[in-house]
Amino acid sequence: MERREQIYVNVEELRATCSIYHTGPEKAENKPLKAGAVAGNQTETCSSFKVATVCLVLLCFLLLATVTGVGVLYARDVKQLSRELANNTAEKQQLLGRYRNLTDEKDNLESNLNKAGTCPRRWKRFGCSCYLLSPRIGTWSNSRQQCLSQGADLVVINSLGEMVFLNQLGGLKFWIGLNQVTSQKRWIWTDGGSLSTSYWQKGHPSNNLSRSCAAFNSFQTGTSKQTVKSWTSEACSQNLQWVKVVAPTFSQEVEL
Repeated sequence: MERREQIYVNVEELRATCSIYHTGPEKAENKPLKAGAVAGNQTETCSSFKVATVCLVLLCFLLLATVTGVGVLYARDVKQLSRELANNTAEKQQLLGRYRNLTDEKDNLESNLNKAGTCPRRWKRFGCSCYLLSPRIGTWSNSRQQCLSQGADLVVINSLGEMVFLNQLGGLKFWIGLNQVTSQKRWIWTDGGSLSTSYWQKGHPSNNLSRSCAAFNSFQTGTSKQTVKSWTSEACSQNLQWVKVVAPTFSQEVEL
């Protein structure tokens, strides 16, 4: 009897299966699923859930890796910017220190300049002396007497810089404080100093004792020390302009 019932059940299941294939998916959906079909659907659902879970885990891992990488780069950039900021701050402090030093030096120079006095009106300053190109002319001796009567003297040239400065005064030719002592046959400055550096033109000084006074001749601007050729030996009786030099005073109202 049991065997007959089994055969009957199997026949019924076979009919149900055949009816699904013959009636199509629409009719099959309307019919109740058997125990085997339900189990198959559950297996497919579990497989899909596992795949979705794996994808979600991978996505979380990628997101975590991305966030970690961005954090590392951010920390590196912050550290680098901090170093640059520290370096810039130190450089700023150094510049401020130099600025303060230069300001103090400027103040000291201005203070020393005020202590050194000022030049009379119309005179021009170079270093610690005041210079003036006389608008008049005279012999070398008369020119020096005019200077001495005003507390000044004919200019004594000590450097190339002073030569360039005198060249800018505008005179084409003028007396300077240099002459030849006849008895000694050597050139002496009016302050008693010997001639160490000279800027004689070619052919000067002359061996002729009648040309024993030195004159400054203007030269081309930008000439180097080796090519500056300005001085000439002239007859002391010649009438030329002259440049007088005097120490600065503490009153701007003085006019020599």
